[in-house]
Amino acid sequence: MTNNTKSLSRLFHIMQLTRAQIQQGYLIRGVKRHDISNLAEHHYLVAFTTWQLTLLVERAGGSIDKAKALEFALIHDVGELLGGDIAMPYAKQNPKAREYAKAFEAENQKFLADYFGESKEHFEELSREILDASSDESRIAKLADYIEVTHYLVYVEHFSESDIALIEGKIEKMLLEFSDQTGQRALKEFFEEWKVQIRELAASDIKEFL
Repeated sequence: MTNNTKSLSRLFHIMQLTRAQIQQGYLIRGVKRHDISNLAEHHYLVAFTTWQLTLLVERAGGSIDKAKALEFALIHDVGELLGGDIAMPYAKQNPKAREYAKAFEAENQKFLADYFGESKEHFEELSREILDASSDESRIAKLADYIEVTHYLVYVEHFSESDIALIEGKIEKMLLEFSDQTGQRALKEFFEEWKVQIRELAASDIKEFL
C-alpha cells in the first residue's frame, strides 16, 4: 500500500466526522439541536447550489471553471470540522470573535492538510483562496454558501428579513468583483429574482414544497 493510499483512507475516515459536526452557530438563532444541520449536509447542498450557479453562468455564455468551483464548495467549511463555526449575527456584533474564528479555521485547515497526502498543497491553495474569495470560482461557491444558509433558515422556520440584510451587501460586493462580465450579469439577474422568491417562500407554508 502506498503512502498516498494510506493518506486517502485516513482522509475518508476523518471526513465521516462531518456527519456529526453540527453547524453550532445556529444555536444562537434558537434552532433546536435536533434540527441543526451538519457539515456533510451543508457541504452537499452548497456543492449542489454551486453546480447550478455555474450552469447558469455557462448557459448565459460566461466562462467559469465548474470543476474548480465544485472543489471550493466541497472544502469551504472543512476547517470547521474541528470547531470554529459562529453565527453571522454574532460575528457582526463581535468582529474580534469573527477574527479569532477565522484564525482557528485556518489553523484547522493547516492541520487537516496532512490528511490530503499528495493533494496537500492543492488543498492548502484552495483553502487560502476560498477564505479570500479571490477568484470567480471561489466567489460563486461563497454565493452558494449564502444562498444555502438562507434556504436552511426558511426550512427550519427561523428566517427573518434581517437575514437578507446580513448577506445582501456581501453578495453584491462579490458580484461587483466577478471578473467575467457575462457571468456577472447572469448572477445579478438571478440574485434579484432570488430575493423576491425567498421572501415568498418564507411567507408560504413551508411544508408545501411542490
